[in-house]
Parts: sequence; C-alpha cells; structure tokens
Amino acid sequence: MDTHYHFSISMNKSPLKEEISVLFSGEGRPMEGHYIGPAVHDFYLIHLVLEGEGTFETLGESYRLGKGDVFVIFPDILVKYEADMQYPWSYVWVAFSGGLADAALSELGITPDCTVIRSDRTTRLRRLFRMLRKSLDRNSLPSLGNAESAGWLRLLLYELGMGMQRRQSEHGGESSMNGDGEDADVLHQPSYSRIDQAVRLMNLQYAHQLTIEGIAATLGYHRSHLTKLFKLATGLSPAQYLFKVRMKKAERLLEGDLTIAQVAASVGFGDPLFFSKQFRRWSGRSPTAFRKERQPSSE
Repeated sequence: MDTHYHFSISMNKSPLKEEISVLFSGEGRPMEGHYIGPAVHDFYLIHLVLEGEGTFETLGESYRLGKGDVFVIFPDILVKYEADMQYPWSYVWVAFSGGLADAALSELGITPDCTVIRSDRTTRLRRLFRMLRKSLDRNSLPSLGNAESAGWLRLLLYELGMGMQRRQSEHGGESSMNGDGEDADVLHQPSYSRIDQAVRLMNLQYAHQLTIEGIAATLGYHRSHLTKLFKLATGLSPAQYLFKVRMKKAERLLEGDLTIAQVAASVGFGDPLFFSKQFRRWSGRSPTAFRKERQPSSE
C-alpha cells in the first residue's frame, strides 16, 4: 500500500456506455509532494479541493489551486497534479464516462483548454459529492445506484456550468479571473474549439504519420495560424505538443516487453534509429538505458 496517499473509493456496479455514467467516486488526502502523472486517463475526472493546496498541470499550463477550486481531467489529455510540500491538499473526485459526456461538458463551457474553476460554494459542491457517493454505496440494485449517481453528477455539472456560463457571456466565450461572489468562476485561458480538436487528434492519432500541415488542413487553418493559436491555448507549438505526447507514450511502452523497433512504430516513428535519437533528446538517455532504469532490480 502507498504510505504517501490515503484514499477511499466507491464503485458503480452498473455503468452505461452511451449515457453519462459515474464510474467511481472517492476522497483523497495525499501526503506532502505526492503527485499523479504525467499520465492520461480513459475517462473524465472532476476534483474538488477541500483543504490545502496543490498544482495541476495540463496542456502546457500550470495552476496553483486551493480550497474550493475544481479541476476537470479529460480522456487522452496528459495531466499531472501534485500536493503542496507544506500544505498538501485533500480532495474529492468523481470519474465518469459515456458517449454524451464530451458534448454535455462542452455545452457548459468545460473543454480541455478550460478545465479549472474557482468557486466559493465548497459546501454545496461537497454535499453533491457526498450524496453521489452514497448513491453508489447503497445496498440496492446496481441499476438504481447508476441512475441515482448520474442524477447527482448532473446536478454537480449544473453548479459548475451556471457560474461559467454567466461569466463567459460577458467575455465572448472567454472567462473571468474574478473569483469573488457566490458563483463558480473559471480561470482564464483562451478557448478555441478547433484547438481542442487538434489536441484530441494528436492524442488519438499519435501513432500515425501525422504532420502539422495535415492537421492544419484538416481544421481549415494555415500552419502558421494554427501554431499561433495553439501556443496561446497550450503554451506549446503543435510540433512540441505532438512530440511530448509521443515521448510520454514511448516511456510507458518501454516499461513493457516490446522491442525498441516496436515501441518506435507504436508512437509514429518508422525508423527505430531516428526514434532513439529523438528519445535521447527528450530524456537524456537512450531507450535501452531508460528501460534498464525502469526495470526492477534482480538483486
């Protein structure tokens, strides 16, 4: 058991694939400096910070968060979050999935480049998390627990979306930095739906022979214009972001049994020697040396 992280969790025994369904919900109290990632998830996650402080990193941006802040994690988006060394945070979370989830979040103004929300309604939000988790713990039919938890999740999304919608309507789709008042208030980041598409394309198609020119053409942009908007939204150029995605995927694959050539092909490099050169540029070590460092000692 990890002695640096205390948590409890409740599972949904009957999630639905198409509709928005809660997968699990829990509460964590990490120790000082405990971090998760950089990693990608296969589901959506919403965290509410209850106490303390920590840092959330996504799409090249880093956010310092505290009590009442909410951060949302999207599938296939590389993220990292870390507890403060002096005042480590505690938080509650809910994970969910479903074919309708992305559209539902987007309509509320919650997108991969707009995922951090400030709120002083911590008590209200915490109650919703508590009721959602209770619905998973009830000794009843799993299908009933699924239906009830989905209802609480939608109320939670409503709370987050109402404040965001009000602020964004005053700023042409962009959010306000003002955290005063009762409503939730999203931290400012440029929000571009096509940049969201580019990010998702790279995270899903990184193993293919993607080019920045091809991505730009798919989205109806000139390469230079895409690069400018992408940097505003993520802090990285499209080429830098794609390179980062591929190298992070390669790191995980190198912990397995694939050959270097197989890893290279799996992350979009047809030439294993060129992959090795790029990986050394990324990590400072060859793929073979990196693998040896990650393998458990035989002693």
